[in-house]
Amino acid sequence: MAYALESMLRIRTMREDRAGKDLVAARHARDAAQVELDARRRKLSRYRETKEERRDKVFETILMRPVPMEEIDRVRSAVSQIDEEGVLLTDGVHRAEADVEAKSQEAEKAHGRFIAAVKERAKVSQHKEIWAEEERREQELRADAEMEEFTGRKMTDDDADDFD
Repeated sequence: MAYALESMLRIRTMREDRAGKDLVAARHARDAAQVELDARRRKLSRYRETKEERRDKVFETILMRPVPMEEIDRVRSAVSQIDEEGVLLTDGVHRAEADVEAKSQEAEKAHGRFIAAVKERAKVSQHKEIWAEEERREQELRADAEMEEFTGRKMTDDDADDFD
């Protein structure tokens, strides 16, 4: 006799597989977000290391010499661009940190869904094992009963095949 819940077991197995794939995808997304965060932090760190040097180079172009007002405006613009770059890099780091946090939470949720799917499939698998054991015992009992039908009656003297 076929297991009555075989289709449910198949569905639970498919759900477990899908949850496992979702978990792997969520972990990869989290890892990719972490790599992006690390790259943005390195860029910000390089910016901070070179910021003063870059500003000094811009100022050196006008130091100790007479310059027209347009040149001073150009220097101010260049310095503000350097400062704006720092703001943009800092903002990028904050967004990347938020993204890593969101991806980490999604990975944790995916892990929880995977664990739940494994437990649900395990329940049906355990039921199938119990059912298979009971089915085996019933078959043994039927086989024993069938054997008793053939050997249940003892031979008597009247049943002898003596034709004397």
